[in-house]
Parts: sequence; C-alpha cells; structure tokens
Amino acid sequence: MHSFVLSALLAPSMQAFFTFKINVITLTLWVTGGLFLLNVMLAIIFRKQSTKERLSYYAVCAVELAIFLFALTLRLSLITHIPYHLPPGLPFNRAEIGATIAVGIGLFPAAYWHRTSFSELGTRIAADAKTIRERDGGVHIRDTGPGGWMN
Repeated sequence: MHSFVLSALLAPSMQAFFTFKINVITLTLWVTGGLFLLNVMLAIIFRKQSTKERLSYYAVCAVELAIFLFALTLRLSLITHIPYHLPPGLPFNRAEIGATIAVGIGLFPAAYWHRTSFSELGTRIAADAKTIRERDGGVHIRDTGPGGWMN
C-alpha cells in the first residue's frame, strides 16, 4: 500500500526528470571545446616535457577540433545526417557514440602521462602531507588586531 502512495507522489517529478532531454550535439560541442582548451593548456604548461607528450597533446587537439567542427556543422544543419547506420532498437544513437569517443580521446593524454597507480596513492598523499608540514601549512590564528584572522 505504501509503495503505491509513494509512486503516486513521485510520478510527476520522475516524469519531469525523464522528459528533460539534453541535445547531444550541443553537449558534444561544449565537451569537445572544453577538452580542446584543456589539451592546449596542458601543452603550454608541460611544454618542457618530452616531445612525445607534447605531440600527443597537439594530436588530440587536432582530433578534438575536427570533432567539434563536425558537431558544429551538424548543429548548423550544414550536414543533415550521419552516414553510419546502426541496427534498430539500440538504446543509444550515433551522436551519443560520438560524444563518448570525443571524451575518451580528449582525456587520454592527460590520463596517460599523469597517471598514478592505486598502490602509489598512499605514498603520494604521505609525501604531500610531509611537504605541507615542512612549509608550516597548518592553521594559525594571528592576534594582530580585533578578532584575529584565520590563515
């Protein structure tokens, strides 16, 4: 009995949740543009790293720019359809596949070059804590005036 009452109360809010649809092409534009800028920023920040790392950032920037331009032409209706056909009845469409590929490609260089294993995580956290302690990074109360300020 209680489950029927709960479902009757939640039905309007759940219906509103499921009717809200995100335009995947617009989302792809934002994601690819952001990942393009991220890889440009990483290429600038890590410009003194190895040539392979810099080239991977540049290559991914080119791929993300190509995906961005393709999604933009779809959004502006310069291209009317995507030529690759999927079998009917799949729970996803071609635009969702493209968005997923764009995210995977865009995040790959940063994840590859700056990866850390789970076993290294504890030692890296301990090293960071030691660095903070050595720099006297704790919280101190200055008594320089009325009320004192927290640092």
